[in-house]
Amino acid sequence: MTAALPAGQSDAGLSDDGPKGPGPRHPAADPGLQPERTALSWRRTIMSAVIATIFIWRGWLEALTGANADQGPSDAAGAGLFAAGHSAQVVGLGVCVMVACLTTVVLVLCAVSRIRMLHAGVGVLESSEHIAAPALMLRTASAAIVALAAATVTALALGV
Repeated sequence: MTAALPAGQSDAGLSDDGPKGPGPRHPAADPGLQPERTALSWRRTIMSAVIATIFIWRGWLEALTGANADQGPSDAAGAGLFAAGHSAQVVGLGVCVMVACLTTVVLVLCAVSRIRMLHAGVGVLESSEHIAAPALMLRTASAAIVALAAATVTALALGV
């Protein structure tokens, strides 16, 4: 069932798919938007990684301070990070902190590399269909995100 058109108008140029005839159906895309959207998404990813790392650090420092407080005052003064007798929780959270810091650094390096690639290729975007990210960088960033997620879950299981 078709709707009635107002008087004086015909349906000659209308269809369900859009206007008929030659010319582009969609307006030209702005070649600068894709790099900006990608840069913003990388920034959000990095911000999430930094926040997770800060929470893991905080939990580790609290556990480390609590472990040193359980020792006597003379032992606490000489007890360092690698002092004998740390609990499994403190050691486990220390490993989570190292993993979280390394993965955050890897994500920052991947993000900076990708953003530079996209901004350098903005002029090329008009003539090519897309600029593909190197597979190694995508695999590295994905592995870093999975490792950060595992460190975060482990830190939560250890009682952060």
